Amino acid sequence: MLKLGKYKVEIIAALLLVPSYLFLRLYNIMSLPLFTDEAIYVRWSQIARFDASWRFISLTDGKQPSFVWLTMTIMRFVDDPLLAGRLVSVIAGLATMIGLYLLGRELFKNKWIGLVSSFLYLIFPMALVYDRMALYDSLVGMFMVWSLYLTVLLVRTVRPDVALILGMVIGGGVLTKTSAFFSVPLLFATYLIFDWRQKANERLPKLVGLSLTAIIMAFAFYSILRLSPFYHIISDKPSVFYKNFQPFYGCDFST
Repeated sequence: MLKLGKYKVEIIAALLLVPSYLFLRLYNIMSLPLFTDEAIYVRWSQIARFDASWRFISLTDGKQPSFVWLTMTIMRFVDDPLLAGRLVSVIAGLATMIGLYLLGRELFKNKWIGLVSSFLYLIFPMALVYDRMALYDSLVGMFMVWSLYLTVLLVRTVRPDVALILGMVIGGGVLTKTSAFFSVPLLFATYLIFDWRQKANERLPKLVGLSLTAIIMAFAFYSILRLSPFYHIISDKPSVFYKNFQPFYGCDFST
């Protein structure tokens, strides 16, 4: 039988942090004024929900579709489309808070560091804002935190199941925002904490193989976007901003 006394601190912390998080994120959530990007993303979700041929509608603006897909799913249960989009961010933020606890505990082998990390996220001003808005940021932040946690876990345990879950999480991240590709080089950067004293000759090649498996899996997720004729816009989008800022190059801003 599971001895709950062993996890008394974690249970008490969860009973305090989770309700506090839900209160801070959900209280008067609809009192926030509608932000322009929120209106765009919610409208995309409405279109994608009722027209399957437009499930990749966000690609028309060079943005990945996972936030739209999640929002249109919640719209099946929530009548207010804006609330549905904001609930995606609320749920993502809660998962981020849990992920920070696990990351702190695993990285430093100290549950108190994990609990402090979760508490700091609870009151972090930027999280207090973004977790209440129908924007991509909370969702991609969730995937990044969980990617880092699973990466640390993979380097320390060298387990195939962790690699497969890591591949799915990174895949979810890159289907949310291109910046989630940062998880790929970060995976190899965490080799710095690899334990070279425990049969490194056997474990290191296995770790490299599992890392490549996770990366291949993530890119397989990303290749889903090739089903859309608008896939190329993702790579074209940065050049649009480059051209918009080009007239400023060479200007002297010191005066």
